[in-house]
Order: sequence, then C-alpha cells, then structure tokens
Amino acid sequence: MNKEIKKESFIIFIIMMCLYLPFIESWFGETLWGLNWQSPMLMYQWRDNVRIVKIILVILAIALLSIKREVIRETLNNTIIKNAFLVSSYVVAAVQIPLLFLGIFFEGISSSDLSYIHKEKTFNNRTVYVYTADPGAMGKAYHYFYLKCPLPLNRFELKDIKKIGWMYEYDFEVQENNLIVIDKSEEGKLHSFDISNFTCDNQS
Repeated sequence: MNKEIKKESFIIFIIMMCLYLPFIESWFGETLWGLNWQSPMLMYQWRDNVRIVKIILVILAIALLSIKREVIRETLNNTIIKNAFLVSSYVVAAVQIPLLFLGIFFEGISSSDLSYIHKEKTFNNRTVYVYTADPGAMGKAYHYFYLKCPLPLNRFELKDIKKIGWMYEYDFEVQENNLIVIDKSEEGKLHSFDISNFTCDNQS
C-alpha cells in the first residue's frame, strides 16, 4: 500500500516538474535561467532546442494528467487541493503550449543573419559584444554594446556600455579607452564612447 502511495505521489511530482520548470524558465526570460555559457550567440541558438524540450515536457504532463486522472483524484483526498491542482495544471499547460509553438514559428520564419545580430571582438583582452535588436514594424531597431566579462566554468557576464540607433552596415574598435563605432552606411560617421570605467577587474 505504501508503495502505491509513493508511486502515485511520484506521478504528481513528475507532472508538476514537467509543467512548472518550463514555465519558470520561460518566465525568467533568459535561456536556461541565464546560464550564459560560452557566447551570447550560442545561447541564442539554444533557445529553439530548449523550447522543443519544454513542449515535450508539457505534453508529457498533459498525457499523465489524462491517463492518471482518477489516480490523482484518489491520491489527493482534499477536494479543494485536488481541484486546484487539476485546474492550475491545465491552465499552465494551455498558456505554455501556444506561446512555445509561436516562438518556434516566428524564429523559423525569421531570415535574420546571426552574424549580424551578434558581433563580438576582442581588443587587448577586452571583449566587446554587440546585440542588434530589430523588432521590424513593431518598433525601432537598436545596437546594444556590452563589455563581455569571463566567469568561471566558461560562463560570461554582459555589462551595458551603450545603446545606439540602427545602422545598415557598421564596424567598431577600441582605441585606448574609447569605443569607436564606424557607421559605414553614413560615409564613415563615427560614434565615440569613453569606456575607461567599464572593466572586468571584479570578475573571479
């Protein structure tokens, strides 16, 4: 009897993990809770794979909810807890599945060049990373410049430097303590930013 109770409780635990771990990861906003491993481009490329895994987990949770519905009802004796568990589980699943499929769909139809969205250069042991965000007709595009700092276990941290308006073609370099951005689409127009206060000295 105790073994049956443990088995049924384990099924409920699995359902909760399959539903709420993907939900929490999505809510956090960054891939794998901000793992930031190796490079921003790699983490960006992992996003769709993570979405697929989350869809599989949520579908597994729904299947278990359907197959083991009566078992769950018998295990959770309290009517309020039982109904709250079933209703919340279906709601969380119903919210996640369409959003995950939409994310994969829009990512799939996007023809964006990853080498343009993510640029990274190192100057004298100081790495500058640029993320280009282009929401299309929904908003204005910008380039976000960061100092990329190393963390243990091949992880990284990004420190905001500057946000500037979108440029069709550009290049950048660091001269002494100045970040120089060259707008090649505007006859070599220069943007210069002092980055002397941006360091990774506090990284271990």
